[in-house]
Amino acid sequence: MPSFSLSTPPDFHFWPSVVSHGWCDLPPFSCDENTRTLERIHQLSDGAVVRLMLPASEANIGSVSVHVEGIEVLTNAQIEELSRGLRRSLEIDRDLTGFYTLMRQNPRYAWVEQIGAGRLLSAPSVWEDLVKTLFTTNTTWRMTIQMTERMVTLGDPYAGGGYAFPTPQRLAAMTAADLNAHVRAGYRGDYLHLLATRIANGELEVESWRDADLPSDEVYKRVKALKGFGDYAAGSMLKLLGHFDRLATDSVCRAVYKDSINKGVAAADDKEIAAYYQPFGQWRGLVQWMDVMENYLKSDKVSKG
Repeated sequence: MPSFSLSTPPDFHFWPSVVSHGWCDLPPFSCDENTRTLERIHQLSDGAVVRLMLPASEANIGSVSVHVEGIEVLTNAQIEELSRGLRRSLEIDRDLTGFYTLMRQNPRYAWVEQIGAGRLLSAPSVWEDLVKTLFTTNTTWRMTIQMTERMVTLGDPYAGGGYAFPTPQRLAAMTAADLNAHVRAGYRGDYLHLLATRIANGELEVESWRDADLPSDEVYKRVKALKGFGDYAAGSMLKLLGHFDRLATDSVCRAVYKDSINKGVAAADDKEIAAYYQPFGQWRGLVQWMDVMENYLKSDKVSKG
């Protein structure tokens, strides 16, 4: 089985980065908490479908090992493509220096740097992140998982089981009715088909939204213009695109604010929650997510070797 390594900075912590965002539970990702292994069924641009395996036991200071199942030999071009996608998914190159400096100034958040939290697992493509974010709107997490599980079966299969994430072209080739009959995404089905169609026909260049030179307000405007993407979904997408100056307040965030921050008293409205996070400036959205994930990330499942 071929393998390669990803170089990582000193402040990169593999397992907290994997489990700090729910994408690890959504196919084509999968994560085994017992062995602490992240897996992904992935389709390369040349059509090859492989299984990627990243064990925490082989994630050392300075590097992460990647094993590739389903192919005998990896070309340099394939290694470069896989490396680029995984670096993006694991946010290996995200500079969190300013974030950690801010966290050290607030005793409540000292734990964040101590366990190496702050990086959020995302998909290799903006397209996949958009679809999964759409599936989180106005629903339960269990339903999000189920919609995603049905969705990925439209992708190319892996010989050892599972499917790669389908392309927008694949979905656009279906009728909206047929697509929703398969995915059963409710009202989201029409939005999903429209998104796939606009990307497939070249109207939308969503992968360009990763451009670091794009201002946060412009990225937010572009995401918010998509059908089905309100304030919560747009704020969630911005975090995955490296912009943390927007909140993504939902019922979970409101409960966390009440129970963990405001001594059991519910916020009068979302403006009160926004006022709490305002001092964190460009990092406020990431701080809010750290509050949501605090109990889990500080648990023995994550923080202990």
